[in-house]
Amino acid sequence: MTSWKILQQKYLEKNNWVALRKDSCETSTGKKIDDYYVLEMQDVSCVVAMTKDNKMLFVKEYKHGVQKEILQLPCGYVDVHNGKREEPLAAAKRELQEETGHTSEKWSFLDSFAGSPGRLTHYYYFFLAEDCEKTHEQDLDDLETLKVLEYTKEQAENELKKQNTDLMTPLGFFMAKEKW
Repeated sequence: MTSWKILQQKYLEKNNWVALRKDSCETSTGKKIDDYYVLEMQDVSCVVAMTKDNKMLFVKEYKHGVQKEILQLPCGYVDVHNGKREEPLAAAKRELQEETGHTSEKWSFLDSFAGSPGRLTHYYYFFLAEDCEKTHEQDLDDLETLKVLEYTKEQAENELKKQNTDLMTPLGFFMAKEKW
């Protein structure tokens, strides 16, 4: 299978948060598409964080896109500063500390997945942080107001079945479940 040929790209919006572009393409079968929209977004690092007493850390936060409080893993964007992209593991460590005040010395990579590869450009990177300890206060940005929650494996599984959540949180939970 071959890639599509991009005939033209035009950015409709480009800022620090998002870039929306309109591509004109030709598929591998020769079909021309004049207006294929692609949303360029930063990659995201997600942390399945386990405390020393074998509880999993979650955050609960209002998300304006869905206008609800959402139960999530500690997650955040892989930052780009002056054209240099942060490593996903560094982003995971930073986000865990900022959102929960916890740190860990024991990290392992679980996997990565494209968020929605038909229209979005970003990937989600999943890491397991074991033996987490609270070593700092939360360091939230101006748009964040979140609550840190700790659950046992059974509690976490039950909460994920009944709470508003995103797709990444149950995915991370089930990837780490066998290591828990």
